Amino acid sequence: MAIKIKKTDKMKNRTSLFCTLRAWHALLWLALLTVSCPAVAKKVIFMPQFSAQAQFAGYYAALEQGYYKEAGLDVVIKHPAKSCPVMEYVREGECDFFTAEAITAVLNSGVLCPELVNILQTIQHNSLVLLAKDENIKSLQELKGKRIGAWKAGFCELPFMIDYIESSNVEWVYYVNAVNIYVSGVVDAILLKSYNEKIQMDMSGAKYGSTVYFRDRGYDMPEDGLYTTAEYYKQNPKTCQAFAEASRRGWEWVRKNRAKALDIVMKYVKANNVTTSRYLQKFMLEEILRLQEDEEGKAPSYMLKKENYEWVSNLLYRYGYIEKQTPYNDFVKIKKK
Repeated sequence: MAIKIKKTDKMKNRTSLFCTLRAWHALLWLALLTVSCPAVAKKVIFMPQFSAQAQFAGYYAALEQGYYKEAGLDVVIKHPAKSCPVMEYVREGECDFFTAEAITAVLNSGVLCPELVNILQTIQHNSLVLLAKDENIKSLQELKGKRIGAWKAGFCELPFMIDYIESSNVEWVYYVNAVNIYVSGVVDAILLKSYNEKIQMDMSGAKYGSTVYFRDRGYDMPEDGLYTTAEYYKQNPKTCQAFAEASRRGWEWVRKNRAKALDIVMKYVKANNVTTSRYLQKFMLEEILRLQEDEEGKAPSYMLKKENYEWVSNLLYRYGYIEKQTPYNDFVKIKKK
């Protein structure tokens, strides 16, 4: 016959106390575990679209100032080969985040690489410059049949499209060093960036006849933005938000600390064995920051505006460069707060 033991109030109190102590013991161990084992930072690979230079100062600063670390990210910055377009690396899945010009991203998204999304916009204006030896040149069309220098690493989608639209039929000659190919007389004109090769050309003392800024010819397209693939964003939305926000903080720090930012740029230039000078990088940084501002010269919005995106997309679609247009809200994922 089973013997039933009736629990007294004293026994019940002891049981309750024992359970409470066990609960506190478990919480204590959990707290100790949390302190001793901090969350592991998520490793991501970021690839700027060109060699190390002041064009990417905000990203370098975000890493050096610890903004990425604060966001729980372990960021590795990997630069592409100077003659290789960044989209080739994106297609091969060799980076999680990368920079690209708006027209480049729209043109390649879902075609030559996976579908892309914009999570931050840095440069709001076009920096393309056409430098010609003939002082009477005002457009690409006036160089019909002539030889024009263009980057081997890309960045030529806009002038190539204009060449097609205006039936200029120019001969494109690809270069790595702008000054050499121009001064040597290999080309009649050359494409430059106002923040890079144009400064180099001025510093070299090279003589030229005319300077045509594409933004003054009705093509003031936004350029550098921060991108990732649509699939990566879908799987890692918080990581994308964290990377974009930390990057924005990096650029804002650069605006307030330009001399220190230049020190950081030169550190990366040296580490990547880039031949340049602090003098050139200083002028590049100033021009990059100017290109980030809005039409009235005010602080950057860090957002690819709907009207600018649709302008680029409509232009590419109209002339058959893309078969379909991605809605703005599907392409631009992180808006201004």
